[in-house]
Amino acid sequence: MALIIKTSFMANATRDKVWDLITDIEKSAPCFPGAVLGNKLPDGFYQGGFNVKLGPMTFNFSGKFGFTELNAPNYLAKISASGTDTKGRGGAQGLIDVELVEVANQTQVNILSDVTLSGSVAQYGRGVGMIQAISQQLINEFGKNLSIMIVDEKPSQTITTSAPSSTEQPKPLVSASATNNSIQIHQLLWQTLIIWIKNIFIKKS
Repeated sequence: MALIIKTSFMANATRDKVWDLITDIEKSAPCFPGAVLGNKLPDGFYQGGFNVKLGPMTFNFSGKFGFTELNAPNYLAKISASGTDTKGRGGAQGLIDVELVEVANQTQVNILSDVTLSGSVAQYGRGVGMIQAISQQLINEFGKNLSIMIVDEKPSQTITTSAPSSTEQPKPLVSASATNNSIQIHQLLWQTLIIWIKNIFIKKS
């Protein structure tokens, strides 16, 4: 199942500040609700995890993601992400284009996601309208957390660890914001469900 998802948010900062933060994965990733940042891999990508609820099912994805292109002069970035559900119920792959546009001393962050779902994930993700709404809610929360970090100008509270041995399982790097966001994601999903139901009735009226 393939989906094209368009989302955006506004950040109260210059493009340069937003660019510096959003391209620093160790700082920006924990701002995303439900996301857990893992160890950096030899190819420059990062291990990561993501929790999301689709219909009656909650999926816990484990995979990797990273930038495949960084065009600083034009404020354009490309991200590749892939993951599988830890219970073997399917997976997701995504190619994400990020564009920063200056709007009245603020920065509009436009995100275009080309996502492919497989297995049970695709079955429960057939409500395209709901997925779009959930995505926008998550992006809005990401934008709020990112803006707060820009204003505070405080270093990320990410916990660093030494490289694991070949027999040692990688330890996730979790910041305080990531822990809080994993709790907030359930509230976001409930709000999204209400909005989605309202839109259905509006279209029918």
